[in-house]
Amino acid sequence: MRIRDVRARLIELPYPRPFVPSWAPEGAHRSMSAVIVEVETDEGVIGVSGGDMGHETGPLLLETIRGWIRPRLVGMDLFATGHIANHLRYVAEYVFPRPWVVGVAVWDAVGKACGRPLYKLWGGHAGKVRAYASFGEVRAPEQRAEDALRVVSEGFAGVKLRVHADTIAEDVAQVAAVREAVGPEVAIMVDANQAAARWRYRPDGSRMLWDFDRALTTARELADLDVAWLEEPLPRHDYRALRELTAASPIPIAGGEHNRGIGQLVRMLEDDCFTIYQPDANESEDIAALRDFGAMAAAKHRRVIPHAWATGLGVAGNLQLCASLPNCDWLEYPYDPPVIIPEVFHVMLTKPLLPDSTGLVAVPDLPGLGVELDRAAIEPLTVQRV
Repeated sequence: MRIRDVRARLIELPYPRPFVPSWAPEGAHRSMSAVIVEVETDEGVIGVSGGDMGHETGPLLLETIRGWIRPRLVGMDLFATGHIANHLRYVAEYVFPRPWVVGVAVWDAVGKACGRPLYKLWGGHAGKVRAYASFGEVRAPEQRAEDALRVVSEGFAGVKLRVHADTIAEDVAQVAAVREAVGPEVAIMVDANQAAARWRYRPDGSRMLWDFDRALTTARELADLDVAWLEEPLPRHDYRALRELTAASPIPIAGGEHNRGIGQLVRMLEDDCFTIYQPDANESEDIAALRDFGAMAAAKHRRVIPHAWATGLGVAGNLQLCASLPNCDWLEYPYDPPVIIPEVFHVMLTKPLLPDSTGLVAVPDLPGLGVELDRAAIEPLTVQRV
């Protein structure tokens, strides 16, 4: 079975109101740009995948698919996944750093051709994965406490808060308000979004940057609030500082969502940079290689909990990865009403991936990613295609 075509489209998902993510101090976002990739074989099997395309990079990926990826993949054996991944690694190194959404579409086609969901094809057996509600904005403590109570009432057993205030006291106040509201049984994760903060500026030209002392002091303060982990507290390539922080912190340190390539991930694992590693199937590496990385991390008693801040198709790929890993106990589920909701993020799916009343997301049992593209829904949202 050989690849006959690789095609893609860029869609724009309008938000109900402007969204101000903690990681983007430059200003509010009015929509989400997302790419949808299709890999078609000569036997009519079509693999699909998708992910968000922030920073207006969607057209760059589409041009990369047209000019580089399609010419290399068309004609290849669909099951030569190692060779396909190597072609994408070449593209990631020299052309465009995030081609991995194409690899997910290839694996979706492989799963469909074999008649098995990916997690079962890879030996996984977790039919459901516990989800935490991943907030995106920094809001006042009282508002975040109210938000957390709402999502807990809907079944979520965990919430992720974003901290990006000028002082540690302000950051801790938000977490303390949520802990008081939800009680001791709900997991609270905290994301500092510092991995790329040195490159992102506020409109006035200033930046919100943590140093090692602030990261460690924050971790110690959060330990008293029983926080599950502190995410991205330092620059992503400051390996020595991350290793020292992880060794000194009383709570787990997490990160790695945009440390791209298996080489970087293995280096960080060998250096003990994190307690919890968070590669993304659409952003970091070939999805099958990430499963291999998960096994390596498990051998060192480290968890892998993939980053999955993405549209429904992006969540679908990471859900399959989560269910195949021996050391993954959470699924990141983007949810920050009234903006980040399934009606927006999952519009491209005929059946949204929704948590049940106990906060578990069922892993689809259909072949591949187990989801179906809603072509009628995405057609009016399409702004470019190749």
